[in-house]
Amino acid sequence: MPEWARPDPAAPEAPEPGEPGTRQAAPRSLPSNAVEPTNRRVIASVPAQEKKKPENVDELRAAMYEILSAPAPAAPTKKERREAREARRASRESGETEELSDDQWREKARGILLRQLTASDKTAKQLKDKLLEKDCPEDIADEVIERYAQIKLVDDERFAKTWVAARARSRGLARGAIKRELRTKGIDDETAAEALEQIDDETEEQRARELVRAKLRPESMGVDRDRSLRRLVGMLGRKGYNGGMAFKVAREEWEERFGQH
Repeated sequence: MPEWARPDPAAPEAPEPGEPGTRQAAPRSLPSNAVEPTNRRVIASVPAQEKKKPENVDELRAAMYEILSAPAPAAPTKKERREAREARRASRESGETEELSDDQWREKARGILLRQLTASDKTAKQLKDKLLEKDCPEDIADEVIERYAQIKLVDDERFAKTWVAARARSRGLARGAIKRELRTKGIDDETAAEALEQIDDETEEQRARELVRAKLRPESMGVDRDRSLRRLVGMLGRKGYNGGMAFKVAREEWEERFGQH
């Protein structure tokens, strides 16, 4: 060996490949959209307490590969989902209260209210009854309903006005009957009275006459006057018309229809 190639005895001995202190070649950088080859050596996972913050790009890339190579959590099987459904059903049937945190109850209550209001407008009382039926704590039910009232998703005054107009038009109900319906839905008398101002005495009588005329169409109603009047007054009474108006309208309309015969 030439003299110049001989190792210097005073120089430190170079470490063997793989020994601590060996400088390894930096991994070749990949484009951002490149896919890591499947045969690349995966860096062994280090326990959480021994991991340290990556100090350079290569260590950061290695940490990313480790995360991506970790297996995804397994999805529940059909059997597990079926067992979970059966457990929830058994809990409901046994009458046990569902163990939820306050935040979970609030989230569940909001979902119930949205489904109820999507189907049709509801009063605050109707919505609270539904939440209590689902075992929602009363204070959380009141809190969520109050919030919905603040943003006008729950509005008892609007409900009352809409209900009055619809029931008078579609069912021909008088103010007394509509007021009783509103009371069962939690509408107070003051709000109901304001909504019922849409119907005055003249409008109510006109609707009563329309109902009677529809019943008087068959010729058989003209055979027995007293019997026909009893049927007509009873029909109007069930719809909330007072007895005096009901008899007056029934008699006048019967005379108009059959009095000439």
